[in-house]
Amino acid sequence: MRKLYRSRSNKKIAGVLGGLGDYWKIDPTIVRLIFLVIFFLTAIFPFLIVYIIAAIVIPIEPASRKQKKYKRLYRSKKNKFIAGVLAGVSEFLKIDPTIVRLIFIAIMILTGFAPMIFSYVVAWIIMPEKPGKDIEIEIK
Repeated sequence: MRKLYRSRSNKKIAGVLGGLGDYWKIDPTIVRLIFLVIFFLTAIFPFLIVYIIAAIVIPIEPASRKQKKYKRLYRSKKNKFIAGVLAGVSEFLKIDPTIVRLIFIAIMILTGFAPMIFSYVVAWIIMPEKPGKDIEIEIK
């Protein structure tokens, strides 16, 4: 039986969202982004209380526990326009970055510019940049 723990190694504040990512076997960055979307679309105070209670109730991960491996979500270095957030999402989903950008623009038009721009900036802060060198080879 799997147990839910707060993450020791993959945490930003208390490790709750990192622990949820480990439990569901997905990248904790995705859990953080979903959390923030829900956080800003609903009442902020109740969601903050739920997070604080989770941080108190969920036990910290044992030091001897083995690290989980899962597909990671990174900001892209090669297909970026501004910060590589949408290009990183497209690489994660293995689809054309233009499609992700068009979906983002459509949502921006439907929901308003300010929330989507704010969401993009928050994603820019939360999503790590892809490590290592991306070498682009130009074919002539």
